[in-house]
Amino acid sequence: MNRALTAGAGVIAGLLLYVNASAQDSEPNKWAPANIKIDGQATEWPKPLQFYNNVTKLFYTIANDQENLYVIVSVPDPQSQMKIMRSGLTVSINATGKKKGGAGITFPLTYNINTGAPDVPEESRALIAGELKKQLLANVKEIKVEGFDSIPDGNIPVKNTFGIQTTSSYDAAGNLVCELGIPLKVLGIPAGSDKPIAYHFKVNAMKREDKKELEAKRAKGEKPPMPGEYADNFALYYSADFWTRQTLATQK
Repeated sequence: MNRALTAGAGVIAGLLLYVNASAQDSEPNKWAPANIKIDGQATEWPKPLQFYNNVTKLFYTIANDQENLYVIVSVPDPQSQMKIMRSGLTVSINATGKKKGGAGITFPLTYNINTGAPDVPEESRALIAGELKKQLLANVKEIKVEGFDSIPDGNIPVKNTFGIQTTSSYDAAGNLVCELGIPLKVLGIPAGSDKPIAYHFKVNAMKREDKKELEAKRAKGEKPPMPGEYADNFALYYSADFWTRQTLATQK
């Protein structure tokens, strides 16, 4: 009996070790692909992406070269896609390694873009919605920044003078792909630093106004607004997030 208990305790301890290892805290970044391009396509990135977080339903890889930090996120989950399309994905980076605060970038900002969604037959709505979402992402003009020492909080152009690059798009499999590139110096991170860096990924909640708009349209018997169809799920109106730590990669 004691042997069985001991063996059981060993199994539990092993499982706990496995869970902790899976958290990926202080793992090294990947070295950025030589042909990297911030274009919303993951073609140059090794597949699958390095990590997956079940809370946010995001696949992601964090990489760097000598001058820049890169983040790529692939979002297959429809609810997470809807939340990001309406309220954006926020990636915060704390160069001190503390899992709080940091310099944050929210993108894509699609809420102020009007596509003029057409009135189309039910059987064509999914196809039209997909095209409208691509159009929305292609016309994003701003990103939101906060917590930077050298950049005022607020919205800045997608094409900015700070070297911050962001792009979002849909791939052939229907995944929402979000890419971010940012100079290490803008984050206050010395090239070649071996200190852990903290990263915060947040899938922002859909706004309560979205819910009110949807309920009002349904009450009148109207179709949900495009692009996309909203699911009747309470989770859409709550954010999902996680922290992780990683160290800079060194070129091999």
